[in-house]
Amino acid sequence: MKNIKEIEHLESITSFYEEGDYIDELMIDREIELIKKCVNNYESALEVGCGNGYSTERLYKLFNNFEAIEPSKGNIELLKKKVPSISCQQTLLEDYDTDKKYDNIFFLNVIEHVENPIESLKTLSNLLNDEGLIFISAPNCMSLNRRAGYKMGALDNYAKFAPKDYKVGHRRLYTVDMMRDHCEEAGLKVLDMKGVYLKPLSETQMFELGDDVIKAFMSLGEDLPHYSAGIFAIATKKYY
Repeated sequence: MKNIKEIEHLESITSFYEEGDYIDELMIDREIELIKKCVNNYESALEVGCGNGYSTERLYKLFNNFEAIEPSKGNIELLKKKVPSISCQQTLLEDYDTDKKYDNIFFLNVIEHVENPIESLKTLSNLLNDEGLIFISAPNCMSLNRRAGYKMGALDNYAKFAPKDYKVGHRRLYTVDMMRDHCEEAGLKVLDMKGVYLKPLSETQMFELGDDVIKAFMSLGEDLPHYSAGIFAIATKKYY
């Protein structure tokens, strides 16, 4: 049964994806680089949640068979402008009805939006081929810049939302331990945990340093997931 209220909620934040976000795009570029290092089977892939299609456009080119699901009609329209030929079904993950299994599943910057993250991960596990990989990314509430903000008194607690979190419809922020625990509870085994974007300063201050510096800090985060702005997990089925 369709969750109409949830779909309406997701449609309400399409305007954010229409505007786009430069730092988000750089972070996605970095995630794609990490994905290329980890994928060992390029036969089939499913992306769950496409946003404005920035990640989808890049992933689509890598796999022999690529599909996507996205509950927001507005987001699908944005996606189709980038990748007109893509197979994208308009549905929530919990309503996705298929007998297919995938070698790779991408759940990039989506888990912080869903109502029940553990149930979502269980559903993804059921869609995964044995020995397949699930790639999961999420914002880190314990990032270096948020730690600094807390020490300066700008944040009451590490989990406090910034204005952007409300704008884009986040329901939660993650920590490395929380990501690992959710995967474990869903019957997944985390093979590796990486960081995306070691961000020591505010976004405005980072912009002033220029693209080369920002991209360098994007890479520096890889081995420091506890301190990076984004957490990037690679998981597989624990049992099959």
